[in-house]
Parts: sequence; structure tokens; C-alpha cells
Amino acid sequence: MLCRAKINLAIDVLNRLPNGYHTVRMVMMRVDFGDEVNVSLRSDGKIALSGNDPAMPLGRENIAYRAAEAVFQKAGVFPGCDIRIEKVVPMGAGMAGGSADAAGVINMLDDLLGGPLGLDERLNIGLSLGADVPFCVRGGCALAEGIGEVLMPLPDPPEMSFIIAKPKKSVSTKWAYENLDFSKKPEGMDIDRLVEGIRSGDAQKIFSSMGNVFESVSIPAVPEIAEYKSLLESLGAERALMSGSGSAVFGIFLGRDAAEEALRGFKKAVPDGGGLWLV
Repeated sequence: MLCRAKINLAIDVLNRLPNGYHTVRMVMMRVDFGDEVNVSLRSDGKIALSGNDPAMPLGRENIAYRAAEAVFQKAGVFPGCDIRIEKVVPMGAGMAGGSADAAGVINMLDDLLGGPLGLDERLNIGLSLGADVPFCVRGGCALAEGIGEVLMPLPDPPEMSFIIAKPKKSVSTKWAYENLDFSKKPEGMDIDRLVEGIRSGDAQKIFSSMGNVFESVSIPAVPEIAEYKSLLESLGAERALMSGSGSAVFGIFLGRDAAEEALRGFKKAVPDGGGLWLV
């Protein structure tokens, strides 16, 4: 199963809560890019996790492992399972790769167990694991509020192609939140207007309303983020933005041909970047 990653068309952080979480307001959408995750049931009560990335933890420190534990606990059955993760989404990209994997495990295990859990139960399991997991359980495009768990589904935006480029250096989400100045809002970001643009299918309204509050803290730490944004826009992107807390950057193109041409230009300009994808 392809566990599709997300990008943020807009993200604002409102305040910090006593429990360490933050209240946010953001628009997220899934893209056709992600890890391949396969799950099968066992009969010995064990959870066995494997993957293609030697750096990937294989025990409880992996969110996908904890997702399986949580599903079995909620469903009241403990057959165990095998989880195989073929990593594609790099860590520290701001694209919820791990959260998408966990959501995939939740949804696949529910199916394999015969569907004992409703959507609300699966969303609550996701929330217990991380703020991005509920969105990944539901998918699509949504306005997320609260700590990310209050989801208002939105229609899919107009058809777009994306170039996703990640610098070699990553950004820790925890570090980004700890160093973020909430008062530094991106110029022109208007989440209400962005939602209106998505609902009406107005691509230009979408592009002009996007923004990411984390760029103010992540760009000084990883200057390539700003360089990638400028390069993508110079190559014809309608808009380029950092996703999440970074360090991945995406450029939006309204035509596939334009995106493919820009991809060739980006490869020439940055032959040794951290990662580059057309989706």
C-alpha cells in the first residue's frame, strides 16, 4: 500500500499548550508520493517490523510499530503482524512520512481484522501517536486546527503537478517549534482565502494565499530552502513553499510538461541535492 505523504499549502502556529503541543491552523493535502507499506497478520502475538532503510528503528521507537500495538489494544485482539516499510520519504522533510506509515498500518490492520474500528476510533488512535496522523488516516485535502486533529475536509484543488526537492540537511520538528517566533507571520498568507480558493477551484487565489510560518526559523538553519524556492519559481513554478517544518520544498506547476522541463533544469542546477521527485 502506498502511504502517501502530505504537503502544507499553508501552516500557522498559534500558541504553545502546557502539554508541549501547539495549536495550529493549516491546510494539508496528500500527494502521490510516499512509502510502500505492507502488513500481514501473524498468529503468535508478535509485531515484526522490517524495511529497506538500515537507519529505521524496528521496535517501539518506530511509530508504525506503536500504531499496530494501539490497533490491537483497541480491537481487543492480539494476533500480531508483520510490517514491511520501503522508505521513500526522507526523514526530516516535513512531509509526515512516518505519520503516513502509521496511518497506513492503522487502516490496513483494521481491514485485516474485519473492520472492528470506525473512523472516529482510527482517528483517535492516530491522535494518540502524533498530530499529523489523524489527517493521514483520513487523507485527501483538509483544513486542520487544534493540534492538527480537528479536520475539515476540503475538495481536491485544481489538478497540479509538484516538484519536491529536499536539501541534504534536515530540520528537526521539535527544534523548529522550540525556536519559532509566533509573531513572524508570512507576508500574504491568508488561510481563509486559501480555503475559499480550494472550494471554488481558483488556482491563482490558492497560490497568492499560501504561506508557512516555519520558514522564518528553518531557512536560517538551512539556507538551501530559500535557494530551492527561488530556483523552482525561476523554472516556472506558480508557487514554491517549504512543507511543514522543512526541509523539503515543493514547487507547483499547472501543466505536467512544464513540471518535467523544470525538473530537468533543477537537476542541472543542483546535481548533488538531497532528493528530487516529480509527483
